[in-house]
Amino acid sequence: MRAMEESRDIEKRSFTSNRLLQAMILAYAGIWIWMAVSPYSRFDWVLENLLIWAALIGLVSTYRLFSFSNLSYAFIGIFLVLHTVGAHYSYNENVVDVWMKLLFHTERDSYDRLVHFSFGLLMAYPIREAMSVWTNLSRRWLYVITCVIVLALGAFYELIEMWVALLVAPEIGTLFLGTQGDPWDTHHDMEMALYGSIIAMGLMALWRKMTIQNKKNKM
Repeated sequence: MRAMEESRDIEKRSFTSNRLLQAMILAYAGIWIWMAVSPYSRFDWVLENLLIWAALIGLVSTYRLFSFSNLSYAFIGIFLVLHTVGAHYSYNENVVDVWMKLLFHTERDSYDRLVHFSFGLLMAYPIREAMSVWTNLSRRWLYVITCVIVLALGAFYELIEMWVALLVAPEIGTLFLGTQGDPWDTHHDMEMALYGSIIAMGLMALWRKMTIQNKKNKM
């Protein structure tokens, strides 16, 4: 019952009546087309976009069975935009990397780390939203399991990168993996995703506590 009650916070509407979702899709399509023009490496761009195409196919094909709230779709969209920009540059130096180098006084291109952190920060809410419907976990366990799932997905993505680099494009493996000579790169990527999810769940728990307290004060 608790999961069903919480799940009704999710707007249940048809796609044709969801104007906000349609606007988000059009905005992302425009960004994707823009980033598809003259990427740093066309072959690497295709490989990086496999994740995007798989995610979109999954979201579209399951929409009738389960639709997220518009807030979750917004978070998913922001993450896809970040990844789309990264794919355009093959996660090599871009404007954000230049800014981060100046800010943190480092020679490493850190945009990929930012995207991994954003995965945890932005995708934690949609994952928790789905888990609140699909499971009967308590709210506290939902916070914990969401972070665990983010960490597991981060690890699985690192495995996918390795498989793709070995089987599909071994000649550009270093470019696609983007380790930049760091033997702990994979571990740090998963670490950043985990930190992002912990922050997201912490903020969500704090927001819920403040909302409940405000309701009590009004009573």
